Amino acid sequence: MLLDSFAWMEYFMGTKKGEAVRKLVDDSVQLYTSPIVIAEIYSKSLRTDGNAKQRADFIIERCALIPIDDVIAVEAAKIHAQNRLKFSDFGLADAFIMASAKSKGLSVMTGDVHFEEFEDAVML
Repeated sequence: MLLDSFAWMEYFMGTKKGEAVRKLVDDSVQLYTSPIVIAEIYSKSLRTDGNAKQRADFIIERCALIPIDDVIAVEAAKIHAQNRLKFSDFGLADAFIMASAKSKGLSVMTGDVHFEEFEDAVML
């Protein structure tokens, strides 16, 4: 399972949706993340409560990092192009997260409405 930025923020904020994430994080199951997720969490944390480094360090310690390569970049471009036709605000970062998950045959845990139609999305 790849946890996206939405899932991590719910976890860090201790919300009801974050409880599902907490169960995975507290379990011994292998979790994954993307450098894009780390950047989004770091930025959001800098803008809100300043816990950026602690959160990024925790994610890196708990998850295996999926490096971005040319294969993921091309897949992200395809996902982005297809989904921009549906959602004018579908971000390239979301496309990279989904492409990273697909590269490892993983699902993405999220609450982001842009992922609702993806078969590989587990919605919070």
